[in-house]
Amino acid sequence: MRLKYIFLSVLLMSVLVIKAQKDTISLTFEQALNQMNGHNLALKSVEAERRANEFMRKTTRGLFLPKITLSASYLKFDQDIGVDISGLTEAYRGAANIPATTMLPNTLVIQKEEFASARVNLLWPIFTGGKIKATNNLMDANIDKATYKLDQTRNELSTELVQRYYGYRLALKAVDLYSEVYKAMLLHQNNAKKLEDNGMISKAQRLYTNIAVSMAKTDLESAKNKANTVKDALKNTLADSSEIIAISELFLIKKLEPVEYFQNSAIQNNPQLKQVVATKSMAKQNYNFEKSNYLPTIAIVGSKELAEYQVTDVVPNWFVGVNFSWTIFDGISRAYKTQAAKATMDRVDLIESKAQSDISTYINKLYNELQSYIQQLESMQTTYNFAKEYLRVQEKAFSEGFATSKDLVDAQTTLMKVKTARLKIMNDYDYTLAKLLEISGKSELFLEYSRREDREREEFED
Repeated sequence: MRLKYIFLSVLLMSVLVIKAQKDTISLTFEQALNQMNGHNLALKSVEAERRANEFMRKTTRGLFLPKITLSASYLKFDQDIGVDISGLTEAYRGAANIPATTMLPNTLVIQKEEFASARVNLLWPIFTGGKIKATNNLMDANIDKATYKLDQTRNELSTELVQRYYGYRLALKAVDLYSEVYKAMLLHQNNAKKLEDNGMISKAQRLYTNIAVSMAKTDLESAKNKANTVKDALKNTLADSSEIIAISELFLIKKLEPVEYFQNSAIQNNPQLKQVVATKSMAKQNYNFEKSNYLPTIAIVGSKELAEYQVTDVVPNWFVGVNFSWTIFDGISRAYKTQAAKATMDRVDLIESKAQSDISTYINKLYNELQSYIQQLESMQTTYNFAKEYLRVQEKAFSEGFATSKDLVDAQTTLMKVKTARLKIMNDYDYTLAKLLEISGKSELFLEYSRREDREREEFED
């Protein structure tokens, strides 16, 4: 019975392990990027907004075409509509020598008290002073703005993905490093016990290793918790609840294009600047629309009767004509609306100039930060070589009784900090590079940078 219980327990553990491995996804950055573009809810929301604008644009094309409507009506009056002809009736009675006893009509009925009709009507504006053209151009600019907003959202999400994906990669590497330190502290604790038994170190030094093990374990658990926090953020960006492992390495590129390359690219490609340009176009079309109010409106109108019931013959069966409308005076509201539209155009011009200046300054700041990270990384190799050699010397000295436990723990901790610092510099570099490309309107180039052969890798050169 006991063997059966053990067998079932082992089988259950195996199933759980297999399931956990199945649910865990090893994801490259490129795969993560594709998944984000296909599933991120914020991106889908902006895409839906653009589609709505495209449908609205199609409605304005119909303004160039005639409007045909079908109408039907039924009316009932309190009495027939007619004309009093009693005078003519009496004159006719006398002229025709008709007896007074003969009843003659005193009213000429023009329209019966009850009637109905159905008609088809036509209204076709052929000149509106530019209103229809301005409205269509306004919707074109609105679609452009929605498209640029989608580009901006996609670029911002790409930067967010870089931050969270590589932040998660950094967190996983930190867990590995803290795990190595923890194992090294356990080994050091075991060695210290042996040295104490042989009388080579004091009990105090051996007890210090216990503290080192406890601190290393705490640091490891803290690193795991941070990794889980960043992982949850990454899963939110990807809109995926699966367990994820980030396998694309952190990197750093030492040779970048000059800062002018990114500044010029921003002027041409930055989605926010393009939205300002689209807003500028919208302001211009609104100005044209307001100016059109000074001009007349001309339209072709027509109507054709399809069916009728007791409708007087006085009403024509069909008609066609031209309608002319021109507002001569409207209380000077047109003038103020036109001036307001012109002021909006001037305001957008100023916003565009300010935005270009701000973006150029921001790009210069990001570029300088990248150069700083490159310089920091170059000095890290020397520091690593020293820390690695220092640990080797302290390990040997401790085994021979010439170094304390604290010396060895400090050396181990220093080496771990140097390795972590390299990864942190790379992570900061990758995020800053993504931000620089986002502002430059070139977020799609991040993948190319991450694949370059001359990139610096995660590990130090031994």
